Parts: sequence; C-alpha cells; structure tokens
Amino acid sequence: MLMEEKILVIQKIIEQESKTSTYKFALLRAVIDLISAQSPFIEVGKTVVKIPVTLISDKWLFYYWDLIESGFTQIRGYRKLAFEERIQSLKSDNNFLNYWDFNKALHRNNYSMHDKNLFSSTIQELNNTIIKNPARYLGSSSKNGDYSFFQIEKNEDKKKNVEGFVDLIENSPKICFDLAYYDVFKHYGGFISGSNSIILNWIAFMNKKIPTNDVSIVSEPMSSYGNDRLLSIMIQEQVAEREVREIRDFWVSRIRLGIPVFCAWSGKQIKEVSELAIDHAIPFSVMFNNDYWNLLPCLSKVNGNKSDKILSINQIQLAKERILDIWESYKNEPKLSQTFQAHCQISLTGTSAINDFSNLLDKFTSLNGFFIDSRGMESWKC
Repeated sequence: MLMEEKILVIQKIIEQESKTSTYKFALLRAVIDLISAQSPFIEVGKTVVKIPVTLISDKWLFYYWDLIESGFTQIRGYRKLAFEERIQSLKSDNNFLNYWDFNKALHRNNYSMHDKNLFSSTIQELNNTIIKNPARYLGSSSKNGDYSFFQIEKNEDKKKNVEGFVDLIENSPKICFDLAYYDVFKHYGGFISGSNSIILNWIAFMNKKIPTNDVSIVSEPMSSYGNDRLLSIMIQEQVAEREVREIRDFWVSRIRLGIPVFCAWSGKQIKEVSELAIDHAIPFSVMFNNDYWNLLPCLSKVNGNKSDKILSINQIQLAKERILDIWESYKNEPKLSQTFQAHCQISLTGTSAINDFSNLLDKFTSLNGFFIDSRGMESWKC
C-alpha cells in the first residue's frame, strides 16, 4: 500500500500541481534518469536518498539545450528561463556545435582557467535555479509548505579547488528525499517519465524506417519522437472540439428558440450563444471520451474555471437534477437519441435498457470518484 500511496503523490504532482514553467517536469525527469542510470554519486541511506544538485544541472543542460534553440515556450508569459541567456552564450561564444560537443568539455577532469570559470559559474547558476524554484515548490499540493518533497543539504566540506567536473559534483549541495520515493522512481521511473510509455514507443515504432520487400511501400525516416503530427494524432488533441459540434448545435438551437438552457454546474441560465460552452464533464485529456452523456452545456466562464479538473461528488449531487434533465433531452431528441443510448450502454451501463437514469448517474459518480481517489486528480466544485 505504501508504494501505491507514493505513486499517487507523484501522479498528483505531475498531473494536477500548479506549474508556471517546465521546471518541475525537468526536476522529476532528471532524478528519474539519474536513478535509472544508477549514478555512483547517489547516496542511498536507510531512510533518505541524496543526489548532488550538480548532476541534475547537467541533465537540465541536456534537456533544455535544443528546446531553447528551437524557441519552444518553457515558462508562462513568454519570459526567459533563468539560465536561458547562459545557454545561448555557451553556444555562441565557445564554438560548441551542439550539446554533446559541450558535454565533452564539461565532463573533463581537468579544466583550463577559462573553462574552470565558465563551467563553475554555469553550474552554480543552474544549481541556484533548481534549489530556489522546483525543489522548493514541488510537492506544494501536500500543503506542507516549502521543500516538502525535496529538502536541501548544503555541502559543508567543499573542496577549495575545482579542477574538473567531479570536483563540481563533490562541491555540490544535495537534494534529499524519502527512500520510498527512490524505490518508486527506480521501479516505475520509465513509465512516470514517459521514456517507456506506450504512446512514445508506439510513435517511435512508426517513425522507424521499417525494411520491406514491397517496392510500392515507401517508408519515410523521421526523428525518434519528433513527429508533431503523429503525437497529435495519438493523443487526438483536435478531436475533442470537432466531435462536440452536434451537441453544441442542439443547445445553440434551443437558445435561439428561446428555450431556457441552464449551466450544468452553476445552474445559471445561458442566455446568449456567446456564453455557451460544451464541457467534457470528465475531461477529454483524462478519458479521451466524446460520448454524449459526457458533453454538458455550461457557461464559458464556468468551463474555463473547471478546466481539466474532476467533478467532486458534492458537485455532482448539487447538479444531479440538471444532469438528469440534460440526459433526458438527449434521449428525447431524435437526432441524438440512438447515439446517446449506445454511448450509455457501451461506456456506463452495459445494458441497452435506459428507462431509469439512476444507474447512469451512479456509474458517472463512480468514475469521477475513481479519478479523484485512485489517480489523485484535483476535484472541483463550482
């Protein structure tokens, strides 16, 4: 049970915890990658594990090098990362053709005077960013304050001289965390970080040039995970909006005919078409589900506030009568009825007889409860 609880905490951090940049993702990924690689500088104690922050900074240089060069947004408000100018100057001022060219110089045992100052100041800047930002705030969903997941241990026995990369490691402060999380990262890290996820392996398979004797088949080589179109197809990111049109048209027609339409969650009337949003009650990103029972009218502002959160059981009870009325409307609309009932049978009840919506509501409530209790997802109440 302890392992399951720890996985739930990590899952909540990844999926639901507040983020203003990609720092938290990068920190978790670096820790997982270092544990997976069984770095000899990781200290595994009886209850606590310690990792030199410099090792994490080294990983960050790898992660962010090409992302910065490609101009991908890494922080909200289009602000620059704390170390972005540093990486750009490393590339432009030192003739490093790519990260691996830089890596060879960084990992030397003996630096020139120029490299000693350059690499020491670079690592120090990244170390400070990691300690003051993601290490401090990661785990904030636990409500235990700063440094609740990772703690920082300063190195009181620093070497006076830095001659190479190992000296930078030995001079480094350390992040410390519970041994139980180390076991989770060790055994499930590939799935948590996504390096062994089904979707990424599926994409990698499709991206490979597969040999064939059929000359009519032309296989186009692509980068391992770099095909944005493939990723978009796999996660169906454009499907959600397209597939709600029929339901949206139904509610738009009612509003224009003067038939009262009410927000499923607030209960307020939706008086203008411009105020109408079609909410995936269970977010599309969670279940990839466009079933009619999952598509409910709500006010645009309410929909924006709910975002990808999960309905609390209390919210479902408060909205019970409105949910049932909406489903009744779908059942009674000739253009929607057959599809609505099929969706209910396949996804919720397993039976074609839908005379009483109570079974649907029970299953709907159970689904939301599962994502909150078993997946650690954030609950929401209007």
